Amino acid sequence: MAETIIVAGIGPGDPDYVIPRATAAIRAADVVVGGKRALATFATERQLQIPVTGKLQELAKAMRAVPETSRIVVLVSGDPGYYSLLPWVKRTFPEAEVEVIPGLSSMQVAFARLAEVWQDAALLSFHGRVPEPAELVYAPGRKLGFLTDAEHNPGFICRELMAHGWPAETRVDMLEKISYAEERRRSGTLAECADETGFSHSIVVVRG
Repeated sequence: MAETIIVAGIGPGDPDYVIPRATAAIRAADVVVGGKRALATFATERQLQIPVTGKLQELAKAMRAVPETSRIVVLVSGDPGYYSLLPWVKRTFPEAEVEVIPGLSSMQVAFARLAEVWQDAALLSFHGRVPEPAELVYAPGRKLGFLTDAEHNPGFICRELMAHGWPAETRVDMLEKISYAEERRRSGTLAECADETGFSHSIVVVRG
């Protein structure tokens, strides 16, 4: 088992959005852990590649099997401090020193695409979880940013917000596959986007 585990944020996906320190750590690694697309983008043939498949017990076993002297880097999309594998790494390998290299979250890049500040936004997630009802209430000028999933897609979120008192004409922006060639965006009102069935894993920004 490696003595140190580096958890590196790889941003929204495009290598141009990865900070130089993370790039250097990835290049120097003996072992790279990450999703299939991340490994294809950032790992090299000389490195041992351990895919993240969702079977965390098998992942832990594979990571424990690497030599103690190995330099191991875990690739996480976005920023390690924002809904990533970082808590699992710390909980699973308490004996290891964990170094974290930050990255750009998809939320940050989405707000940048809109030329919008986000220090006054409430950042919530419908990705594998549901915000508390109190977090969804309407207030004039309120700004929200959401992570979505296939079940709680932007159309669902638009309907939920209107059910919580948000005006039907409230502005909403949906962005998916941020930084990739296939990036796309749809903008409109809550009422106009309530029937949206796409953008299942995306960012939704709502400005009241």
